[in-house]
Amino acid sequence: MDQNTTLGPGDEVHQTTHAPDRRHASEDFVRRPQSDMILLTAGLLLLAYLLGEVLLLVFAAVLLAVGLDGAARAIAARLPVSRGWALVGVALGVAAVILGALSLSAARLVQQFQELRNTLVDSVEAVQAWLSEQGATALIEELDDGDGGLAGSVGDLAGHAMTFGMSAVGGVASAIILIVLTMFLAANPALYRGGLVRLVPPGRRAMAQDTLSALAHALRWWFLGQLASMVLLGITVGLGLLAMGIELWFALGVLTALLTFIPFLGPLIATVPIVAVGFAEGTQTGLIVLIGYIVIQNIEGNVLVPMIQQKAVDLAPALLISVQVLLSIVFGVVGLMLAAPLTIVAMVAVQKIWVEHTLGEKIT
Repeated sequence: MDQNTTLGPGDEVHQTTHAPDRRHASEDFVRRPQSDMILLTAGLLLLAYLLGEVLLLVFAAVLLAVGLDGAARAIAARLPVSRGWALVGVALGVAAVILGALSLSAARLVQQFQELRNTLVDSVEAVQAWLSEQGATALIEELDDGDGGLAGSVGDLAGHAMTFGMSAVGGVASAIILIVLTMFLAANPALYRGGLVRLVPPGRRAMAQDTLSALAHALRWWFLGQLASMVLLGITVGLGLLAMGIELWFALGVLTALLTFIPFLGPLIATVPIVAVGFAEGTQTGLIVLIGYIVIQNIEGNVLVPMIQQKAVDLAPALLISVQVLLSIVFGVVGLMLAAPLTIVAMVAVQKIWVEHTLGEKIT
């Protein structure tokens, strides 16, 4: 048809009736991948929720394996031994330390935890008595609302904590699975890493290798930083309380070390029993304990942790606390304990896969 030819009415109608069909077809083509991706994401989230306990157990094994592998590589680089023998030495050393500590102090630790529970209950009753003397009867009634009052609730909470601890100790099957998975992963990490990379299309395997290397580096240094924090705070708090003549120094030191594994929230939770026991010994002792713990915590948080996090990932406190609360609601204590390394995995994956390899922005 000539370019100067004017289209007739029929031709105009013919074009206007087919243009919407082509437009709707293209919109459906664009929407289908989006809807499929939404359904796939929802399905994966549902599957992760249903298999949450199993996935968390596997992730805990991966985290421990990364730590053992890092220690073995560091020893092999400095001593004339192979990585395999270094890994055997690290595993045996860790097992010896744990078994030795349990054999020497398990009974004493259980006894001191029971005494700690009684001390916390007595502290709550003392607070209630002081409030009653001040005339805060309405507040006392609210605190006493329920069976046993606030002191009974604290006792029940401590009892539940002891029951949970005994259940954790009795969970032999989960512990054995965790140990076996950790050793297999640490013994030959290249096997499992190569399997993951082969699941990725050939054109993206370099990105997958880079991301996995960054994840291993970040998790290794985070794990090292948490262990250093646990040892520093546990020993410092325990020895400080021992120097002040507090009988429950050992239990409080161990409790502080264990809770320090949980960033931000763990040391705050540890403050409650430490300060309660300090004030049970006297007002002056309680103030000294409180000030000393604040000083130790600030040194750990402002000196040691930043030095380690320079080689790992600097976690934003608000983000981490939000993830901790969410995972603790969904998966309980285990989710709270693993919230920080899971957040690190998510942050490193986003930085590597999306920011660097997709957007092309290099993160310094």
